[in-house]
Amino acid sequence: MNIIILGAGEVGKQLSYTLYNKQNDIVVVDISQYLLGRLKDKLDVMTVCGSCGSVNTLLSSKIETADLVIAVTGNDASNILACQIAKHFKVKTTVCRLSSNDFFAEKAGFTPKTLGIDHIIYPVFECIDKIANVLAHNSIVENITFNVPDIKLTAVKIPKLSPVTGTRILDFPDQELLKRITFSAIIRNQKLLTPFGNTIFAGDDEVYIAGHKRDIKKFIDYANPDAQPKKTIIIVGITKTGKGLTKRLLKLGYKIRLIEKSAAEGENLLSELDDGFMVITGDPTNSDVLEEAGVSGCEAFISTSEDDEENILTCILAKKKGAKKVITITNKAEYVDIVPGINAIDCGFSPRIAAVNSVLKILDTDIGRINAILQRINNTYVYELDVKPSSKICEKEISMFDDELPAVLSVVFRNTKFMPVTGSLQLKPGDQVVAISTPTVIKKLEILFKNRRFFRTKSNK
Repeated sequence: MNIIILGAGEVGKQLSYTLYNKQNDIVVVDISQYLLGRLKDKLDVMTVCGSCGSVNTLLSSKIETADLVIAVTGNDASNILACQIAKHFKVKTTVCRLSSNDFFAEKAGFTPKTLGIDHIIYPVFECIDKIANVLAHNSIVENITFNVPDIKLTAVKIPKLSPVTGTRILDFPDQELLKRITFSAIIRNQKLLTPFGNTIFAGDDEVYIAGHKRDIKKFIDYANPDAQPKKTIIIVGITKTGKGLTKRLLKLGYKIRLIEKSAAEGENLLSELDDGFMVITGDPTNSDVLEEAGVSGCEAFISTSEDDEENILTCILAKKKGAKKVITITNKAEYVDIVPGINAIDCGFSPRIAAVNSVLKILDTDIGRINAILQRINNTYVYELDVKPSSKICEKEISMFDDELPAVLSVVFRNTKFMPVTGSLQLKPGDQVVAISTPTVIKKLEILFKNRRFFRTKSNK
């Protein structure tokens, strides 16, 4: 596939790394020669320096031969213009990164299609979704969703004093529940482990569980029965993420306390939104300000400022002062990588990763698609693999491949219906199979899922 990525910032860089393989020819365009040079040092991709909204620049990137244009610069107008230009040159698929949906008026018929946009990604909205999805329980650190709404892949942190700590998976007391959920992966000491029946749960394990949301909840309630649903939440920063998250959580019935340095920003938000939240003016790294906000009694503390260092420091302070769950936003790639290793921080979410995940979900490969990059560990993905009619695994029971599977098959979807994964389940053409894996390991799975081609030689007559 010929792919043009417009923007070599954090989102464009991550997309380049993820999509870079022998099947894709990638061109990256940016106005910064410095950013392009850094990317060129890592990847063998073509780069073009110039404005992403310039026809001449896009012609230099060979836009007329592109199959896909992904506009992810930090400038909304430039991204929209680039998609319009791409459609003029008959590019099949365009993806546009935007910070808001104010550019469109559905009632007036002015839609994304009008501007040549096939898919829109909203990094801020995606990140808000990720945060909201982990607030239902203290144990939840990540939630992956699918097209089938009630089926989830949920990462749960096992407390050291949990009833399951020190217990083998096979010995879990609710054997019927064990048949309906799948333990897909375990992160232990920042390493990815493949769980088996004899695997023993350890305190602080982050266990990825796949299944229906009600069954996952049953396991969570058993593994961490003392955790209570969150009601009072402290949010730091009236940023786009902080403001959007406040609106979302107020609708869900949470009590919100906002910490903001700017008194004017706080006043503006108070006049804009309904009652149900409080604004505390001050520096979130100041202990007195945190105590005034009630950090010791809050169920969740979320720092959403634009400064990664401030977010991390504030969350560490909040945890020490008694916040039950702390969540930070990270923007720089360097901090995205290190936050999962900081014990005082329960969750870290990146708008950059959220944006990349939105793009990956719409891109098909020869074996399926990537649903998500995991935020809890580096270089690990949730893959959705398509069962091909002549693939090695098709029409076979999963148990036949126990020795060949390098990863756990977590979920099977058949015509949008969820099929619990058991050894006796026979995979059919068109099934979609979910697995957590690394790019290295997925190559071994490809052997089982790719179509096998048969060649017939002509007989001599």
